[in-house]
Amino acid sequence: MKENNSIKAKIITIGDELLLGQVVNTNASWLGEQLNLNGFQLESVLTVGDGEKDIMKALCSCQDTNIVIITGGLGPTADDITKPTLCKFFDTELILNNDALENINEIFKLRGYVMTERNRLQAFIPKSCTYIPNRFGTAPCMWFEKDETVYISLPGVPFEMKSIFKTELVDRLKKHFKPTPYGRRVVMTTGVGESFLADKIKDWEESLPDFMSLAYLPQYGMVRLRLDARHEDETFMQQSLDNQIEKLKSLISEHIFSYDDKPISEVIVNILKERNLSLSTAESCTGGSIAKMITSIPGCSSIYKGSVVAYDSKVKEELLGVNHDDIEKYTVVSKEVAEQMAVGVSNILRTDFALSTTGIAGPDGGTEENPVGTVWIALATPNGVSSKRYNFGKDRQNNIERACITAFEMLRQYLLNN
Repeated sequence: MKENNSIKAKIITIGDELLLGQVVNTNASWLGEQLNLNGFQLESVLTVGDGEKDIMKALCSCQDTNIVIITGGLGPTADDITKPTLCKFFDTELILNNDALENINEIFKLRGYVMTERNRLQAFIPKSCTYIPNRFGTAPCMWFEKDETVYISLPGVPFEMKSIFKTELVDRLKKHFKPTPYGRRVVMTTGVGESFLADKIKDWEESLPDFMSLAYLPQYGMVRLRLDARHEDETFMQQSLDNQIEKLKSLISEHIFSYDDKPISEVIVNILKERNLSLSTAESCTGGSIAKMITSIPGCSSIYKGSVVAYDSKVKEELLGVNHDDIEKYTVVSKEVAEQMAVGVSNILRTDFALSTTGIAGPDGGTEENPVGTVWIALATPNGVSSKRYNFGKDRQNNIERACITAFEMLRQYLLNN
């Protein structure tokens, strides 16, 4: 076991499809998260195409770190050249690994397929590596050591890579190295911009101990605060993190909706579950996005009854009961229409609460009275209906996302105070 407490890691992701933008590089972000959570500090991520020269250059650039994790290029096709390139880098040769061959045979039997010679070739791996089983696919995982660096080659298929890393690699890496214990707390905030939030917690942030660091991670309509810590005494570190979060809570409690990285939609679903209350939605400018956020939460069916996406005025009138004269007088982007939409869907679906949105997402369609980004959000409750006008800017996606988050926050505030 190595005694280096500052264990550095680099990631190399291989694939032309990543460079061309045809596939989003989720492997790198997931691995970076997992490495940090387990005490290893990620230094950089390199993405290269399916070419030997580029892969070799990337490998050579990583010899000054402790861990190099490589993903991709291990499939059965001609463009998968990671293994031959690794042989050149480590000055070794490909040999048949019987454990790898048995693993491939078992997978093909389980799936009812006949193994081809091309698939059999996947059982040939560099002689100098340690074979690590892939129980979820035919591409091998390989562990190399050179000088003071560990190189790990993983399949590029995300669910295979993740499964191997969790079941096989985390414990091996921790045994081989001795990383400094790492701790993290995440605080989710909304209703306040990043700069205003920074001003509010400036003194607290400046008083953090040296082994802690704070990151601001703004998103549509919210700011995630991530407090990281590394310390030899894990118990002391965890207690210190909890103490700092309590101090932070006293400063910005009105803006915090979650302490465990949960989306605000999940927070709302959980509160309504606890109180045995129901919710429905009526959406115009958000086009069903609120409904999508709710229905992505497991178990939401116990509180969520449904939605009416009333994009056209006739739908607002005929399904939700919005008064035609009010639309003519106030336009569809108005307090009157938003509130009638919320009350209408609440009555139709017989729910305790209802949220509605109506506005101009953009990029066109704005007027002097209601410029692009204008959104009315209404909340129908057992005690009546209320609404508020917002302007989120000129970007369509930003307007939709912020309207959703703001609607959830409107309901959350009501639930906290009633």
